[in-house]
Amino acid sequence: MTRTRRLISTVAVVAALSAATACGPEEDTAAGSGASSQPSAKPSTGNGGNGGSGSADNGGGDCGQPPKLPAGHKMVEVAAPPTKGSMTAKDAKPACTPNDWIYHGDGKANYYLFSENVKAELATGGGATKTVPVGELWTHAGDCMTNSSAVKSPYSCSGNIYDITLDSEGKVKSIKEIWHS
Repeated sequence: MTRTRRLISTVAVVAALSAATACGPEEDTAAGSGASSQPSAKPSTGNGGNGGSGSADNGGGDCGQPPKLPAGHKMVEVAAPPTKGSMTAKDAKPACTPNDWIYHGDGKANYYLFSENVKAELATGGGATKTVPVGELWTHAGDCMTNSSAVKSPYSCSGNIYDITLDSEGKVKSIKEIWHS
């Protein structure tokens, strides 16, 4: 039943977009710059919200239930190019879209410091990541926000959504870019 609903929804969205193209569509650029919840998409058992999208089908709409992050993990959207030792980011919430769950920054940006031995990973496509020095991650995130043509393969700009964990002092101890197609 869910697959049928997804197929029907996809066809309806494609038809609506095709009709809107003639008038010049208003694009939600954030929809193409969010992140799939693939690395941490574990169905929740609760009736969580769906970010204002989808149907009232137990809060999940056509996407099913919102992803539940592993304990201690937090999704954020970098709000400004990181500087040495710190970043400003908004909490990212999942929203149901025709492409499944996509994370978008929401609310006021928070200021984060990085721990001394932070583990940094950049997305290389298809859900894979590569461990890099944190300085390389800072440069990458900044380039994605200001000069995406500077980003070279195997990396790409993927919406500035990152999965972070914090240490006991509230400093970022791990940060992983979330890839989406």
